Amino acid sequence: MKDAPGRASWLSLVLLIALVLGASKGWAWWQDRQIGTALRTLARPGDIRIFTTDTCFYCAQARAWLALQAVPWQECNVDRDSRCLQAFQAQGAPGVPLVQARGQWQLGFDKNWLLATLQSSPNRPSSPLP
Repeated sequence: MKDAPGRASWLSLVLLIALVLGASKGWAWWQDRQIGTALRTLARPGDIRIFTTDTCFYCAQARAWLALQAVPWQECNVDRDSRCLQAFQAQGAPGVPLVQARGQWQLGFDKNWLLATLQSSPNRPSSPLP
């Protein structure tokens, strides 16, 4: 019977860790929904443009998140469109995704940066892709 208290302690620890991890995932999901809702409200067609490539894993993640949140955005694929490639090269960025939001630039997709940028930037008329 000596092992029974030890097992109970381990089981309690495992359950506590599972609870903390579950709460953490739930909190992240809730934050994503809040940011997505705010971005849907703020973003107008033409406000967000993302320069991507066909093979960029982070670009695929950004596409998936924006689609899931139903945020309006435009993709400019530098592998498929020479005008996009020219605009991308003009920025001198070392990689993709390169995000443009109301005239401001960010290397890498960061939903918090995107929200802060749209909240602090005045609405500008949308512009077509390059």
